[in-house]
This record gives sequence, structure tokens and C-alpha cells, in this order.
Amino acid sequence: MNDIPDFAEALYQFRQFLAKSGHSDQVFWVFRDDVWQPSPGDLRVKYPPSVENDALAQKVFAEGRERGLVEIIAIATVEEKVAAKVWFPKYPNEEVQGWDRGMKLGLSEPLPRAKRVGALRWWLFQFLPRYRRFQDEAFFIGTRKWAAA
Repeated sequence: MNDIPDFAEALYQFRQFLAKSGHSDQVFWVFRDDVWQPSPGDLRVKYPPSVENDALAQKVFAEGRERGLVEIIAIATVEEKVAAKVWFPKYPNEEVQGWDRGMKLGLSEPLPRAKRVGALRWWLFQFLPRYRRFQDEAFFIGTRKWAAA
């Protein structure tokens, strides 16, 4: 029996969790492609997010729910909204020791304030070696390609 709720109920629970933690309950979904940390304490998020992010977040959640384990984590605030990721260990090398079933709700502590970056500047970031290195090394969040696979 799967005790993980459907996406709508999970999102409702996550919003309640955020509100009880003193954060906004306005959530938008991000993937690695939308996040860059050029240096410690400097987090940037593409905003507004790509139009496909909502559908991909729901797809990732459904896949994780089917496997019996999925997490929703707040990774930053952007103005009055919370950037969140949906993730589950999709491949054997991503398995988390001690976690083999259920849904996790969480937030980065402390929850960092991210700088909002528009689509044009974000596109330009792709040409920076530091951005590309971050994209290669930041395994804490899946990419859109990972989500779509």
C-alpha cells in the first residue's frame, strides 16, 4: 500500500509545512537548470520559472510516488515566494542510505534568499564556465532532462 498522497494533497501539506515554519506558502518549482550558486551565500534563481516546470514537477512526483519514496524540499526564497524541488532516487547511484519509502517534506536551513534573474540574463549565464561547472557538480537537484527521462 502506498501511503504517499497524490500531488495536490502533497502540495497542500507542503504549503502548510512552509506556513508553520514561518515562510510563504506560495511555491514555484525549480530544477538544477534554474539554480546557480556562484559563491557561498550567493544563490541565484531563474524567475519566472520555465513554463514546463509545473508539469515536470508533477511527473517527478508521480514517478517517486509510484516507487514509494519522494521528497519536496524548499531550497530558497525569491521575494515572497519559495523555490522548491521535487526529487526521488531515480537511479541506483542516487539512493539515500536509510530512506527506502515514504514522502519527505523539508526546507534548507537556513532557507537562503536567492536573487531573481530574468530569462535573458539566465541565458547568458550558460556561457560562463563557473555556471557550467555548477551544473555538472550540483547533484542535490535534478535537471529538466533528468525529470523528463
